[in-house]
Amino acid sequence: MSSRSDFDYYFACGSRERVSINSQPGILLIGGAEGNKSGEHEASQWFLERAKGGKYLVLRVGKIGSQADWICRHYRDWIHSAAELSINSREAANDSEVVEYIKEADALFIAGGDQNKYKEYWEGTETENALNYLINEKKIPVAGTSAGMAILGDYYYAPEHQGVISSEILNDPFHYNTQSIHRSNFIQVPYLKRVITDTHLDRINSVNPETRYGRLLGLLAKVIYEDNSQLDHYAIGVEEGAFLAIDEKGIAKVFGNGTHIGQDAYFLQTNGGLPEQMEPGWPMIWNNSGKAVKVYRISGDPEGSGSFDLNDWSTASGGHWEYWYTIGGKSGLRKELF
Repeated sequence: MSSRSDFDYYFACGSRERVSINSQPGILLIGGAEGNKSGEHEASQWFLERAKGGKYLVLRVGKIGSQADWICRHYRDWIHSAAELSINSREAANDSEVVEYIKEADALFIAGGDQNKYKEYWEGTETENALNYLINEKKIPVAGTSAGMAILGDYYYAPEHQGVISSEILNDPFHYNTQSIHRSNFIQVPYLKRVITDTHLDRINSVNPETRYGRLLGLLAKVIYEDNSQLDHYAIGVEEGAFLAIDEKGIAKVFGNGTHIGQDAYFLQTNGGLPEQMEPGWPMIWNNSGKAVKVYRISGDPEGSGSFDLNDWSTASGGHWEYWYTIGGKSGLRKELF
């Protein structure tokens, strides 16, 4: 392990020799609780096939985790090597050794954690440049789970403290916890332009007392407001057991457990009308005759279900269309099939 006070590099398995690989691009967006979920194996194979036997790198903040070791245990024959890199300061993010570790990757997995730390430590650094080099020049497959998925959107929500919950943003879209929505030249992912993402949509626990479906609708409304009420914005949300795979042509499919619980992906787009009420201290109203936002919902299965074209946000199969709207804050939130 190579270690300094502000970064750690852990080589988990494989050969340290250099290898020349022509990876196949792709993006894997993971809902945030992937451990031992049905569909995880198939999604992992989809991802690793694109690495073409190259170097697999896990990127994170904080401390070294177990993702690289997991790959070594289950997919050793699919990769040349696996390693983890934890970058914990802006100084480390500009370190030439760190940048070289990143640029050598043939497949990149951005771990969960705190997306605010990713923004704080990596944005505007040589690490940011290296990430965009991998995605847009070297064109390797990139996966992100939880916080790692959040920062792949063109817009991303990176709260400094507790994240906003659905009732807070729908009952007041200017709630103080909504001030951490960012758009920048951070990570530039093809097919995710003008998109904000969210994960853990179905999670309910002591820290998350509400599901995040309403939050996703509120985040979409807020980015539209902050971009001078331009309607050409989108949102993608995934439940915890969903693995949303986007190929190099911008076609998405969803891996999951083959049930109707916890493995759905949602593609949100506006339907021609702005929120009717978007004022500080007042519940959001976004009704448009019950058709405010068009949503395509795909339930994942182990084979990779459905098809959604992120080029036109229209061509779709294997799922169904819904309308989402609110006639007044969280209590007025509605979802209806076309």
